Amino acid sequence: MGSAIKIKRVDFRTKAVLFVVFLAILFVLLHYLRWMHTAVQAQNPRKMSDKRPLEWWKTSVIYQVYPRSYMDSNADGIGDIKGVTSKLEHFEYIGVGAVWLSPYYKSPMKDFGYDVSDFRDVDPMFGTLQDFDELVNQAHKRGIKIIVDFVPNHSSDKHEWFQKSCRGEKPYDDYYIWRDGKRDKDGKPIPPNNWLSVFGGTAWRWHEGRKQFYYSAFLPEQPDLNFRNPEVVREMNDVVRFWMQHGADGMRVDALEQLFETEDLKDEPRSNLPGIPPFQHEYLKHSFTTKLPEIGDIVRGWRKVMDEFESKDGSSRFMVIETYEAPEDRNRFYGYGSNPFNMDLVDGLKAPLTGTHIRALVEQEYIKLPEQGWPTFVMGNHDRKRVSSKFGAEYVDALNMLLLTLRGTPCTYYGEEIGMQEIKVTFEQTQDPWGKNFGPDRYQEFSRDPWRSPMQWDSSKHAGFTKGSSPWLPVHPDYTMRNVKVQRESPQQTTLQLYAALAKLRQDPVFQRGELLFSVTDDNILSYVRQIPGSDVSRYFVVFNFGKTKSKNDYSGAPASSAKGVVIQATCSLIDRVKDKEVGLNDLELAPGDGMVIKLL
Repeated sequence: MGSAIKIKRVDFRTKAVLFVVFLAILFVLLHYLRWMHTAVQAQNPRKMSDKRPLEWWKTSVIYQVYPRSYMDSNADGIGDIKGVTSKLEHFEYIGVGAVWLSPYYKSPMKDFGYDVSDFRDVDPMFGTLQDFDELVNQAHKRGIKIIVDFVPNHSSDKHEWFQKSCRGEKPYDDYYIWRDGKRDKDGKPIPPNNWLSVFGGTAWRWHEGRKQFYYSAFLPEQPDLNFRNPEVVREMNDVVRFWMQHGADGMRVDALEQLFETEDLKDEPRSNLPGIPPFQHEYLKHSFTTKLPEIGDIVRGWRKVMDEFESKDGSSRFMVIETYEAPEDRNRFYGYGSNPFNMDLVDGLKAPLTGTHIRALVEQEYIKLPEQGWPTFVMGNHDRKRVSSKFGAEYVDALNMLLLTLRGTPCTYYGEEIGMQEIKVTFEQTQDPWGKNFGPDRYQEFSRDPWRSPMQWDSSKHAGFTKGSSPWLPVHPDYTMRNVKVQRESPQQTTLQLYAALAKLRQDPVFQRGELLFSVTDDNILSYVRQIPGSDVSRYFVVFNFGKTKSKNDYSGAPASSAKGVVIQATCSLIDRVKDKEVGLNDLELAPGDGMVIKLL
């Protein structure tokens, strides 16, 4: 009997321990699920139930215009500001709320305007300051904001500041990074360290007149400004103020990561990446020339200037930063009073596409977003290959649909709304200095000309881009069929019509404020629900097949929690079969490249 009682006591204790362990696991699991539910929502300092209006840049589609390739108004073969103004109706049609202009400043054009010789004027190639003012005026009449490209890291070597700095004139003598360097055994000056330019080769350039080296992170004709000099800081604050005075609603900041360098001139360590020649930028780590913490105070200074104008008229001013950093690193920019571009869908997304990979890239943005953060998603730009070339033309519609239905602000590169493809250029046709620097054998690896070809407006000569004898770059041969006029007038839905419809859909509060909850995801499929919890507004289910084979899945479980819905939008591949039709979610089939937006019932 004693043994039996003992056994029963052990049983009771074991069960008690197991019960406590079960409760502990359940507690942890519930808290984990609660955290995950919150994590996959795009964070916003305002609660989703908050009815206050969102800032304009949170509700807008941002559209990047590369001015020299957009529209030529004077038949010289190069796009200009008047050309942009003439196409404001196109922005209205596709639902663009803000236009970001790549550089139009006075420049020798060694890097197509990113080498600025006057930060406060327009290059005659693009028009006049009055043309800019008129663009702003006409855009504002249509409710369209203008975002300017701000290039603070460097100027052109033709800039008045640099010319005076070369002569040692005060206060300009310290406006740039000057160093004495070293001497070889023959007394010839050699660079002070091993720092490399982004475009290749040493970042130090000898100036015979001043008998010193100056530092340039990019081209030799782009000397870096010295932001450790308070006068330079003041000058660039005034540049921001100048464009705000001329009506700019925001600015995109170029090459910010290179704004500071360490003062002790240590040699950069090797990156040890395989197959990189010693003159190429990637040969070094660049830990002493990029992403230094001093950047923060400078950005806060620009934010303060922009806030001066916001306080006067109550209209938000938007500052977005070019950065290719990981989320945990780029998030620091929110603390500086700016937004970082999320470039994960530009550089992080690789072919072949999978739903799993896309979800991982988007989800990490939402999970790691700080409380005051707001995502700004980008799919392409003037420095990266076009979507159709990277992933295939069959996925363009689905990727546009993805960009325009995510939680956050989408930014589209010109031409993606019609699925423009890259041109082929010979070395003789190459304009991009980055490509030219690598010569005829390697120019194709680095030239950005293929995705900067003229915008395709109609089927007339040169795609309606110019009435001149030839455009600055060739027009893609498919322009007679792939252009704005053809796609806009087509009786069947086109890539352009789909883009416009999706931009209109983004005005629905669910797509502006709602949470995003991921659903079925695998190598083929990416899906999610957009909803505002606790509200009586419609809920939407968005689903894509980014794979290579057909997929049939049951989506009716959580978070959709619905057996059916009505298709309100779909990619061109299936729109005629499903638009405005009721579909079941328990056995929904999609082919590669298909995408749908379904209003849940």
